[in-house]
Amino acid sequence: MRSIPEIIGLDEKGVVVNAGRNRTTFQRVFFGTFIFLGVLSVALLITVIVQARNNGKNDNTNNNNNNNNNTNEICLTQGCISAATHQLRSADSTVASNLCKDFYTYACGGWQKTHPIQSFDVERTILGDIIDRRDMEIERLLDSPIIRSNERSWEYKVKTYYTECRDDYVRVNNTASYMIALIQDPATVNGWYMFDNSAENASQEFLVKNETLYQQLSHIHGDLGNLAVFGIRTRFDEDDPTIKRLE
Repeated sequence: MRSIPEIIGLDEKGVVVNAGRNRTTFQRVFFGTFIFLGVLSVALLITVIVQARNNGKNDNTNNNNNNNNNTNEICLTQGCISAATHQLRSADSTVASNLCKDFYTYACGGWQKTHPIQSFDVERTILGDIIDRRDMEIERLLDSPIIRSNERSWEYKVKTYYTECRDDYVRVNNTASYMIALIQDPATVNGWYMFDNSAENASQEFLVKNETLYQQLSHIHGDLGNLAVFGIRTRFDEDDPTIKRLE
């Protein structure tokens, strides 16, 4: 490559200068500045790209957070899933095309198919079925063997009470014996020939009480609060509504 010839001369102050050398220095400074600006531009471009990528990641993170928030708004607990399953079983999807005209069949048609109303049922509701299942569960627990057989334990008391309530024959007999004992109590009716006739080897004096029939009826009506043979009540007189009469 051919070199540039040196041009030597005087400047305005009279100093000898080399114009070719100054031109070479200027070119070096120019190219250095150009390279510096290029590197700076590349650095700025890289910074912009990195910043844009970070913004994209932040947008994705926000979208994921929004999706998570939307997901969190959906109840996925066991109770919610159970309720949703029950609702789906109650619905009848076969009539979805007629949803606007017959929403009741769509919402409750499946429940009607799986929960038929018996001839002796006045009505059947979801709440009634829950109560029936609760009663069946309580009955199952009461029929189960008890752990503590001590008479003071609450299990024994509940079990005994439940067993006696279930045994209708024993309960009726016990009720009759209590009633007979009350009638035979000297402080009340003091016996009644309808029961005393069943006593073996009973004397006539024992069978025929000193009390008259009216006295015994008085004990039955007054002491026992039972209506035997007749009843007593008060009503307004049909001719004069200001008067009450005893019937």
